[in-house]
Amino acid sequence: MIHLLIIMAMLLFELTWECPPAKTRYDFIIGVLSPKAGESPLQGTFDEYSKMSYDRVAKCFNTPYNVNLDVENLLNITKAGWTDIRDGIDTALSVQANTKRAIGLSVVVGPFYQNLAMVLEELQIPYIVTDYMGFEWSDTSRVDNIVKWNTILEVRPSMAEFNNAVVDLFVYKKWGSAVMIMPEFPKDNQVCQNLARQMVEHNISPITYTLKFSEMEDEMRNKTAEVLRNVQLLEQKHIVICSPRDDKYNLIQLVLEEASLFQMLADETYSFFILDPTTQLKPLTEINMYRKGFFAAKCDILAYRYKDIKNKESSNFNSGYGFGAADAAKIINDAKNYYLDRHESEKYEALNKELFLTVLKEVVISSGETGFIQFNKDGARVNYSLSLYNHGGINMYSKEATWMKKSDDLEKSKDTAFHGYLIPTQKENAHSKEARGIFKDVERVVVVQEEPFVMIRKPPKGVSFEGNDRFEGFTIDLLKKISQDLNFQYEIVLTNEYGLPRNIQKTDWGGIVGEILAKNATLGMGAISITSERKSVIDFSIGVVSTGINILITRPEEQFNMFQFLTPFSLQLWMAIIGSSLGICIVYLLLDIRSTHRVFTLKSTLWFSLGTLLMKGSDTCPRRTSQRILTTGYLFFVLITVSTYTANMAAFLTKMNLEEPIDSFEELAKRDDVTVYTVNNSATRNFLENSGKNTDFHRIWEKIGLVSNATEGRRKVTDSPGTSAFIFDSMINSYSEKKYCKTQSVSAPILLQEHGIAMYNGAPFKSSLNIELLELRESGFIQELKKKWWENTRECDFDFQSRSSKQVSFDLQHTAGVFIVGCFGLGLALILFMFKKLYVTMTRRFKLKTNRNVKGDETLCKETSHDMNSYDTKHSIV
Repeated sequence: MIHLLIIMAMLLFELTWECPPAKTRYDFIIGVLSPKAGESPLQGTFDEYSKMSYDRVAKCFNTPYNVNLDVENLLNITKAGWTDIRDGIDTALSVQANTKRAIGLSVVVGPFYQNLAMVLEELQIPYIVTDYMGFEWSDTSRVDNIVKWNTILEVRPSMAEFNNAVVDLFVYKKWGSAVMIMPEFPKDNQVCQNLARQMVEHNISPITYTLKFSEMEDEMRNKTAEVLRNVQLLEQKHIVICSPRDDKYNLIQLVLEEASLFQMLADETYSFFILDPTTQLKPLTEINMYRKGFFAAKCDILAYRYKDIKNKESSNFNSGYGFGAADAAKIINDAKNYYLDRHESEKYEALNKELFLTVLKEVVISSGETGFIQFNKDGARVNYSLSLYNHGGINMYSKEATWMKKSDDLEKSKDTAFHGYLIPTQKENAHSKEARGIFKDVERVVVVQEEPFVMIRKPPKGVSFEGNDRFEGFTIDLLKKISQDLNFQYEIVLTNEYGLPRNIQKTDWGGIVGEILAKNATLGMGAISITSERKSVIDFSIGVVSTGINILITRPEEQFNMFQFLTPFSLQLWMAIIGSSLGICIVYLLLDIRSTHRVFTLKSTLWFSLGTLLMKGSDTCPRRTSQRILTTGYLFFVLITVSTYTANMAAFLTKMNLEEPIDSFEELAKRDDVTVYTVNNSATRNFLENSGKNTDFHRIWEKIGLVSNATEGRRKVTDSPGTSAFIFDSMINSYSEKKYCKTQSVSAPILLQEHGIAMYNGAPFKSSLNIELLELRESGFIQELKKKWWENTRECDFDFQSRSSKQVSFDLQHTAGVFIVGCFGLGLALILFMFKKLYVTMTRRFKLKTNRNVKGDETLCKETSHDMNSYDTKHSIV
């Protein structure tokens, strides 16, 4: 009841509260520094955080004017120092805020420039310093400039005090020496030099190496390798990587990568300390640690951060300037609110800059981007703390200690070995943690039944399986191994889909994703692909296996052609060869038609052409020069033709002759006679559905059919040979090809993705899972699982890719046409022989019969003549 009354009173105060008696709402002009003409690197973050204002501030202050102050050209600090700063500010106000020019700047936000600080001190304009030195160029950094300015507020803690924390760590660890690697340019390494001086003052021996920046990456790597080689020769075990401008030099990642090659990260005796004043530490983000292999480091990789890590992907800022810009916006908003409280006793008609400077220093922010924010009377940060984190190996992102600065009185009085309090973090007993594992309770793991990832076991007769024993497969074996190594218990539950949004707003999800969002399961495993859409609502581990999308079709059968020997040449080419040979015959006849000693008759010409074509020759020999020239050209034609035929024939007879299958998505899109299927509510369906118009994938989507799982899709393919195709995960299709011999996986995989382990956003066990998966991958365990569930379960002794190019032995089916042609020639020869034999026989018989008839007539004539002569003789005597 009391809380309700307090809330109602606060609401009533907001509704009834009126602005102080100013004639109009307060105008506010903010000068934001930028290195050159254009938008400042602070601007985006500053504008975003400036929107987080109080209601009464929005009621009493006009929308602030942001004036861009170009350091190089407008203020001309790089060339003219302080002399052009006033004119530059006036120019910026007249151009960018002309109507409010008379008001002047209310506050300036940006990194420290000594010349600018002098001018703003004189003008009594508050200067919120977001970084201890300028952008790409700096006149003097705040490390060396120890002047106490009245108008300055330092958003970041003092870098000298930051170095105090580093020295305290060395003193606490009793490290007597260290190698320090820093940029060579003096204005960029001032904080590094300050650290070296402090180390010397505390009897710590720094061995400094400077690296000259080069745009040639190989040159930088060679220099870094030389430094690390010296580190090993000197037997130094503590390395400080001091990189004040890591966005520019990328020194942290460069040194760690080279140290990994020198096996220094794998040596527990080494310790690396990373000094990045921004504490952004991009190379130490979780994704980069896995990508570069730093996760496997056994040494310590230490670094201070302004506050505890909640998101292991570090900050959301694109550069180190984001931290200071965000806190500067918060400070200004709170100062406006404080100003309104203070204004009630001071009746000012316009914004009083002196009062505003006072309330700026009174601001207290409990959770800024740079930690707890509070200022002393000089505008310096006080009462803050730094968190020491270890980013190496199994202790990845573990908090080692907290550093807090001592008060000035205590620091001067006693215990001068330490500048502050280094409080080690109380860590949980390792044995109790190991006994409990990464989960306290039995966790539910949701999966989709899909061969060979998750399958129902077939029990032998008289045996029944219960609980997790009901399942087997690649995912089940992987889950068992992970649970054994990380020591937790689990319960497997089934769902029917992987997960896609069920509404346009993407607030309702089904399948594995929906179960994770509803907290019905802790993990989701199986053939679930990591997609950007799913990652927008849940988190994933690193990839378990790589996969893609391809096509499953019916395995094409081998086709046999009795006249396969004709296939090396097309019908048109055969006709051209026959026509050329006949043409040659005609030319031979024409060249020899008037010869007195004619050689090429029609019969001899045909025999000569056929014998030459078959490389056998003939008895006929051309005699004329023209005939010999023609014969030479014809022989060359025959040589090329026969050689080409022989080569092609060898290839055709020694390879499988398969029917033409679908082998690409382009061909599948053109085949209107083929029905295409994919799994409903899957990433494959989402890809095809959202593919651009006028693409092959969109044409495939227009004729798509949806099935509940891959098993049903495979059945659709086998039930309709040659007229169905199934598009889905390439690993599942590969398993189908090896397990079910009627199917074949074709096309190179597209939409390359990875299967991962799904979990809710911000899961604290993500790092442990990722490290476990990487160790299983490197040990070969995952590869062995793939071999077990894909290769060892193979029931087909061939696959399309190998068999289509495999040489096979000759069989009668390959040369049947040759025998048929030979038999045809033999039969034709026999027929011609019998016909000729019959013809000759009949001709002889006819001739014999004719001869007999002629001889009979002659005998008769002789006998008649003799009779007549006898008669004449007899009668003449008479």
